[in-house]
Amino acid sequence: MSDDRVRRRTHLARVGVTALNLIAPGLGIARLGNWRLAVPFIVAPFVCIALVNFSMGHFPVSSFSGALLGLLLLVSLLVALYLVPAVLTWRGSGDYSPARGWSRWYGLTIIAVVVLTLSRLAPALAHRFYRPFYAPSESMAPILGKGDKFIADMMWRGPLRRGEMIIVNSASGIRGGRVVGMAGDRVAMRSGVPIVNGKAASQTREGSESFVGSDGVQSATALTERLPGEATQHRVLDTGPSQFDEMPEFLVPSGYVFILGDNRDRAADSRVPPELGGLGMVPLSAVAGRQLYIYWSRNRSRIGSRLDR
Repeated sequence: MSDDRVRRRTHLARVGVTALNLIAPGLGIARLGNWRLAVPFIVAPFVCIALVNFSMGHFPVSSFSGALLGLLLLVSLLVALYLVPAVLTWRGSGDYSPARGWSRWYGLTIIAVVVLTLSRLAPALAHRFYRPFYAPSESMAPILGKGDKFIADMMWRGPLRRGEMIIVNSASGIRGGRVVGMAGDRVAMRSGVPIVNGKAASQTREGSESFVGSDGVQSATALTERLPGEATQHRVLDTGPSQFDEMPEFLVPSGYVFILGDNRDRAADSRVPPELGGLGMVPLSAVAGRQLYIYWSRNRSRIGSRLDR
């Protein structure tokens, strides 16, 4: 007489199998031996990282509500990524079946180690294409305020264009600025006005504007500026006479770039030597990427503002 009774897992054992999905989505399903269903969940986190990174570079948020919607979708995706395999594991874990091959503890351990290792490497790899940053100072106000968060294209390497906003590697970390002079250009400053190859940048006064600085809210004169040879115009701030409003003409050497901050009197840019906390002349090898757009700001009107135009 045969025994047709099916061995059942205890609730505690089912909780343990289901909890494997917290280590890596799909790991609990793999323990049950259902590899066709487990593999898509195991691979899903890496697909999500790739899609999020691609979206950061190609589909910028354009409003505060859009940023909240994007955040909500991302959170929902993460919840689903862990909740769905957990539910499927719980439903399928009632009947006990002997583990075989990769469904045994040593197989699951190897898979977990591989997935967790790749999970640490995947964001770093994705950030080689597009990467989020925040502005630690007011040096690029008014377009980029202190604390604003922006996306940068990390694969961009030029060609450099006058007026382009770039990020560079420095001794103090990532710094940003606007391209003013390139190799072979003659650059000078007169009364706070950039002069490139003997031609002064055009500046038009717009009025006064405030910005958040290290000493709190400060007032400045807002100007519309267009550098010689720049395709478009941009806005800059002037808080009055400063030490670096005057700079004698010099030649930008080969392999270097000269950049300025838009908040001219609050920027330790190429006018300021490194020994005084500035950037000095920036080698092209230090150019890390190009700023694309603001994705979060305390000033909601800035969200979605393009920085690459």
